[in-house]
Amino acid sequence: MSNKRALVESIGKAVVVFLFLLVTTFVASADCDRNVTVLDVCCEGTQTWGWFYNYTNATPEWEYTTDDRTPLFNLSVDGVQHYGFCINYLVPLAPGNTFNASIYTAEPTCKNNSIAHILNNWTIDCGNCANVSAGQSAVWYFWYINGTFCNLSSPSYNHTATPTDPGWESYWIPNCTAHPLACDFINASINKSVPYAITLAPGSGYYPKGSTVELTATVSYCAGADEEVTVVFETDNGNISGSGTVYENATSGGIASATLVCDPSVDSANVTVRIKDMSWFRIIDPLGCPDQADYQPTLKMVNITDNAGFSFYEDTNEVPVLTLFGIAVLLGLLSVITAVNIKRTKE
Repeated sequence: MSNKRALVESIGKAVVVFLFLLVTTFVASADCDRNVTVLDVCCEGTQTWGWFYNYTNATPEWEYTTDDRTPLFNLSVDGVQHYGFCINYLVPLAPGNTFNASIYTAEPTCKNNSIAHILNNWTIDCGNCANVSAGQSAVWYFWYINGTFCNLSSPSYNHTATPTDPGWESYWIPNCTAHPLACDFINASINKSVPYAITLAPGSGYYPKGSTVELTATVSYCAGADEEVTVVFETDNGNISGSGTVYENATSGGIASATLVCDPSVDSANVTVRIKDMSWFRIIDPLGCPDQADYQPTLKMVNITDNAGFSFYEDTNEVPVLTLFGIAVLLGLLSVITAVNIKRTKE
């Protein structure tokens, strides 16, 4: 009985340790675990013009501004620098701000699709402040857009309809007369389909050494494939379609193919695919983190990628001697067990 009790206690302790590790792992991978610092800004003197329906007022109303600053932020996220683009009109952000944030990939919605189209077609650098300002204004328009309007209509820039009216399209409406470039970005981006993901198949595999592996990359679009893209295949150990370690191929119907060939001496190879010259975006969001509500969520452009790993083994039809010996031993044991059972049956 004491042995059973000791066994139960041991199992109980093991379960407690397992749960502790599980909880610890969950906490370590929880949201709000990214450290963000605003290093500096550029294009801080550029501005946009338009109307914002301020729903946070005691009496929500349209407010017109002629001096909405639209800087480009230089951010450091866990030590990695990149540009950041504002999405929340009401929350500020300034150089020197440091905060925790969650980071997640944007979903392929109508508004996010249009924002991605802007990010892929607007020149993003500190030497093109007119584009930065127009792009920021267009991003605000889509971030606050009525989803039904986004899917079904063309921009009318109605700054009189409220969210309860049939003609309402967005909380932010740029002044197309004062800032025509912002409206040009919006007109060119609404209802455009852009890629947001790529999937490589097979995703893994175990093959005889010297085998070829047929690769297929499938591109996912927000609203159907309305343009073909170039897929870049790259391997760390082998040859892809006779072009070396890097091979480019255009999609047809959203699909691109390639062939991985490895020398018989190769034990493993990794393959990465990405969409050339196209990006999707991730959202750096501090608003859902404790005590971080004073800081602005931003967008970060990311490459659209996927990867796979393959292993290769010696292809031989010879059965190892050890395996044959093991089989003989197993057959012998089975014979003994059978004989014992027969004897017991007779008794």
